[in-house]
Amino acid sequence: MKGVPLKARLVLVVAAAAVLVALPPGALGSSSRTTTNTQSFTDSTGEDAAAPDITGITVSNTDGGLITFHIAISNRPTFTPDMDFLVFLDTDANATTGDAQALGADYAIELDPGAVGLFKWDGANFSAAPSSTTLTFGYDATGATIRVGIQDLGGTKAFNFGIDATSGVTTDASGNADFTNAHDDFAPDPGHGFFNYSVITKLTLKQTAFAYTPKPAKAGARLSATLAATESDTSGPVAQATVTCVASIKGVKLRATHSLANGVASCFWKVPKTAKNKTLIGKITITLKGTVLAHSFTTKIH
Repeated sequence: MKGVPLKARLVLVVAAAAVLVALPPGALGSSSRTTTNTQSFTDSTGEDAAAPDITGITVSNTDGGLITFHIAISNRPTFTPDMDFLVFLDTDANATTGDAQALGADYAIELDPGAVGLFKWDGANFSAAPSSTTLTFGYDATGATIRVGIQDLGGTKAFNFGIDATSGVTTDASGNADFTNAHDDFAPDPGHGFFNYSVITKLTLKQTAFAYTPKPAKAGARLSATLAATESDTSGPVAQATVTCVASIKGVKLRATHSLANGVASCFWKVPKTAKNKTLIGKITITLKGTVLAHSFTTKIH
C-alpha cells in the first residue's frame, strides 16, 4: 500500500469531510450484540514513533452481518484532533475492480474525532455512500472500534481490507486538511497487500405480520392466510423462499395453493360446504436456506 492510501485519503478528507456523520463519543449502540467468527490480524510495531502505532486488528461479525473492527493502538490512549483513520474495503475480493490505486478498494470508512463516514468508489473518486443505518464508532485507551453492517457494503460475504492511521493532520487558513506534517501507520505494512476476512452469518427469519380471512372461516368459501417476514441476509422482505400450506378438518387435509410476493407468503384453501360448526387447523410455513418460520392457527367454521 506504499504511497497509495495517502492519495486516496486526500480525496476523502478534503472532498468529503462535510458528509461525515457526527456522533457522540463512544456511539457504538447496544453492547448486547453477540459476535462470532472473530479473527485477529497482527501488524509490525514501531515503524514511526510520531504516528499512531497499529499493533493489530480484530474483526468479528454478528449472525446478522454486523461487522466490528477493533484497531489496537499502543501509543494513543485518546483520540486527539490531529488524528484520523481510514479503512479501505475491497468488498468483492477482486483487486481489478474498485480503486486500482488503493488495491481494488470498493468502499472506505473515514473516522475522525467525533465523526465517521462511509464512502463508495464511483469509478473516479470515493463519494459519500447512501446514508448508513449501521455505521458507528468508539474510541478508548485500547484504540478505535468501528461497526458497519454488510447491507451497507453491498452484502459482501468476504472482503480484503487495509487500515491507515494518521496523526499530525492540521487545517490550513481555508479550512482544508493539511497533511504536510502527517505521519502514517499502515496495516498491513506497505507492500504486503490487504488482509482478508470472510463473513459467516446465520440466516434468521422474522415474522412481521400474520392474518387470515374471513375470520372466522366460512363453510363453502375460500380461506386465505398470509405470513409476512423479513430475512437477516438483506434486512428486507423475504424472497425466493419455499411456502408450505397445511389445513385440515377432523384430520382430513384440504388442498391448497400459495404465492409469495413482496415478502408476504399467502395460502388459499376452499372450505367444504359441509364443514359448518367444525374446526379448521391451519399452518403456513416459510423455508429459506434451511431456516424455517411457521405460524399455526385454529378457526371455528361458520
